[in-house]
Amino acid sequence: MKFAGNVVSRLGRRLLIVESDAGQLPPLYTEVADEQSRSVGKIVDLYGSVSRPYLTVLCSTDSSAGVHAGDKLYVIPETRPEKPRKTSPHKYGRDMRANRR
Repeated sequence: MKFAGNVVSRLGRRLLIVESDAGQLPPLYTEVADEQSRSVGKIVDLYGSVSRPYLTVLCSTDSSAGVHAGDKLYVIPETRPEKPRKTSPHKYGRDMRANRR
């Protein structure tokens, strides 16, 4: 898994402030996990300077209890379903264009 950053602090029960690496900045709304690959929550905000960005992670209610300042978070790889492939590379097929005059 790709490294997302180190937890700097907690804000209440559901928000984490994470210091990230500028070279490996994850995109918004990406799922993050702890070192045991347990889902923690989603990245909901990016802020700070370009050289030292910070992330805000909105934790899911059941998994945020074990995360503390100093813990490392990782990006959960996104799995997208495969799109069905078209049978013909052309909109009307080759036969329609061949018959046109």
